[in-house]
Amino acid sequence: MTHPLVALGKYRLHRSLGQGSNAEVFLAEPLEGGPPVVVKKIHAHITSHPKFRQMFDAEVQSLARLCHPYTVQLYEADVDAYLGPCLVMEYVPGVTLEQLLRRHRTLDLERVGKLLGCFCHALQHAHDAGIIHRDLKPANLMVQRAGTIQESLKVMDFGFAGFATRPFIQPKELTGYGSIHSLGTPSYVSPEMIRGDTVDARSDLYSVGVILFEMLTGHLPFPYSEVSQVLAAHVRQPPPRFAQLGIRSIPPEVEEVVQLTLSKYPNERPQSAKELATLFSKAIDRDIWEETQPPDCGGPLKAPPPAAGDSRELRRPHPYEVVHRFTVEMPERMVAAKLRGFMDDLLGVVVTCEPGLIVLRLGVPDGYQSQPTSSSGLFRWFQKGRPRVERDNEPIEVELRLYKPKPQHSRLDMTLYYRPLPEYPPHSMTVWRQRCDKLNALIRKYLGA
Repeated sequence: MTHPLVALGKYRLHRSLGQGSNAEVFLAEPLEGGPPVVVKKIHAHITSHPKFRQMFDAEVQSLARLCHPYTVQLYEADVDAYLGPCLVMEYVPGVTLEQLLRRHRTLDLERVGKLLGCFCHALQHAHDAGIIHRDLKPANLMVQRAGTIQESLKVMDFGFAGFATRPFIQPKELTGYGSIHSLGTPSYVSPEMIRGDTVDARSDLYSVGVILFEMLTGHLPFPYSEVSQVLAAHVRQPPPRFAQLGIRSIPPEVEEVVQLTLSKYPNERPQSAKELATLFSKAIDRDIWEETQPPDCGGPLKAPPPAAGDSRELRRPHPYEVVHRFTVEMPERMVAAKLRGFMDDLLGVVVTCEPGLIVLRLGVPDGYQSQPTSSSGLFRWFQKGRPRVERDNEPIEVELRLYKPKPQHSRLDMTLYYRPLPEYPPHSMTVWRQRCDKLNALIRKYLGA
């Protein structure tokens, strides 16, 4: 089926290559000539999400930072395109690893080593850029020139990618209500994503471990039919030994690397993609890192662009805003627990939880509603009257921006912005500053800063 449509005014769509829950992918050609490209068109139900623009920008930022021979390259993107939000990316001919395993079930050790070398180079580049894939699986790995001496691999679909420098403390961790959400595909998801723990680059390495297990044995480590069983096994059950599956041709040194990569806790696994490649190289007595070293690894990495959760971003100050900065040395889960204690003790309200961003409100009176923006609504709001508060005890909104300079370390840089609610401006700037400074000292005390 052909699609006589044009994306971004310059790419003619030819045929659909497939679709997922978030987007449909098309093969396209530039109107002015040139090699084919892939156009990823976001589904309408995704674009209606109130946070869509932020999610779209995050995906574009993630993809734009990846410039490596073993990752798919983003060419351009437009959130306001005629066809709807689109991403234009490199077209990668070949077969997915999923298709290859469906055809062959297992791959020989030399072939696995070569593909793993490419895989590790791609992940090391992404992780050095502060990007975690979060949804690695054979369907997201394209094998080029399959079965030839030039066989290599490209990592695709960073649509679930996140900046590891922007910690995400989820609403339930602060309020006790709701659920902890994990991303990823159940068969390949890491235990820490299921537990709701802090996720860093080593979560991707667990997924690599599952893929290695599958390539070498022809089996998933936890092939249960029920998703709940699979998730529970990732958290609590050790993967089977190869001999239990009737696999006796794989050297024990290789199996030990795979089992190590499938450890339940990140600090028990290889600590980087390069370290995993090194361990596998020793197990097969071949340097897969050097053998798959591409001629151009994309040049030196630049500092990440300012993002929603980065406290270093430029922003327009509020006229009453008071700003404080400090650093804490503790895992995000502990930060969440301490902030939850602070919120419980001061009867605070959580307004926003996003990657790298938390907004809290303290001292909000009963019956408070934000001031309407429409003229008719504004009239009714004045008629009804706003709840009264004690003078010099106005509600305070606290915006916390969290930044993690080294994703695998526990240091968190925190920038806190203290603001009044629009309906309750301070009567005294001096008293207001004193209140904000006192509240900041209390938050620091809770966090042990």
